[in-house]
Amino acid sequence: MRDTSHMQKVMIWARYVKENPKEWRKQHTPFINSQIEKAQKFYEKLENTINGAEKIKKLRKQQQ
Repeated sequence: MRDTSHMQKVMIWARYVKENPKEWRKQHTPFINSQIEKAQKFYEKLENTINGAEKIKKLRKQQQ
């Protein structure tokens, strides 16, 4: 279980998002995009390994 300081940080972030709807998106979008790009590169690299395509199918099946 996380401590109360974590929840305080979540509340601070939520307030910031609510009060700055355009600004937080500008800050957060590059982070989200980089996470998506890293995931895509991971899947591309995995697909080129032995049994990679089968592993990807298994991973995607587990996500459903």
